[in-house]
Amino acid sequence: MSFARRTSSAFVTALAVSALVCVASVGYLSSGRLGSGIVRSAVTSRVSHRIGSVRRGLRACADLEGMSFANVDYRKFGSAYDGYRSILKDTRGLYGDELKTYLDDGYLILDVRPHYEVERIKPVGSTHIPLITEVKDGGLSSFARKWTNTIYAGHSRDLTRNDNFVEDVKAQYPADAKLIVSCAEGLRSLLATKALRDAGYAQAFWLAGGLSGVPKGVLTDEGTSVDVGYRRAGLDGGKLASDIFDGVTSFRWWELGKEKKE
Repeated sequence: MSFARRTSSAFVTALAVSALVCVASVGYLSSGRLGSGIVRSAVTSRVSHRIGSVRRGLRACADLEGMSFANVDYRKFGSAYDGYRSILKDTRGLYGDELKTYLDDGYLILDVRPHYEVERIKPVGSTHIPLITEVKDGGLSSFARKWTNTIYAGHSRDLTRNDNFVEDVKAQYPADAKLIVSCAEGLRSLLATKALRDAGYAQAFWLAGGLSGVPKGVLTDEGTSVDVGYRRAGLDGGKLASDIFDGVTSFRWWELGKEKKE
């Protein structure tokens, strides 16, 4: 047998083995029987240092179904989630460090933030359909809300929920669309994910922690104020306002006078 034929035969054999491993992994993953013992028996001692990459490869063969947050302590996301615990328990999603795997599988980022935040910074290639919109010319009551937000929220805008959000999504995506629903820190997108999943979007998954929790290098950002970042894009005043806000919110006021008492 010639060298070329031997090489071709070896290549075909390698492809066949890879296909068998992928098919077997899907079967085991779907039945919940893929354990560490099986992995160890499938990998020889000479390649034990590659077990991690093998496991990632097996996972890539299976469908991505998002994780359940039913047993996750809502307080890890912040006190604002206190009133949304029931929604959190019923949703499915992923953390920022898993986002690349989903994007590689064909999922699209659906950004539900208000328009002015998206103008300042957004992921390249994302789709923007706002869950929250800005009220224009809302009269005296709107002016009062803007004034209140200037003091407490760091922006002078009157914001309201988009009652047509689901219909707006339906106008662009079918019910089987693969969507990663996202906002800055996760709360608004949690509500958007629930609305979409209730409407039949079974592959709409929540980005827990929001876009601000995605590791560097996964997304390419664009906009008028990229340096502000996703977490503070909702503040009016640019980078200076962001720095001031971070300084105020990180100040440990409860420790004042502690040294004197000691």
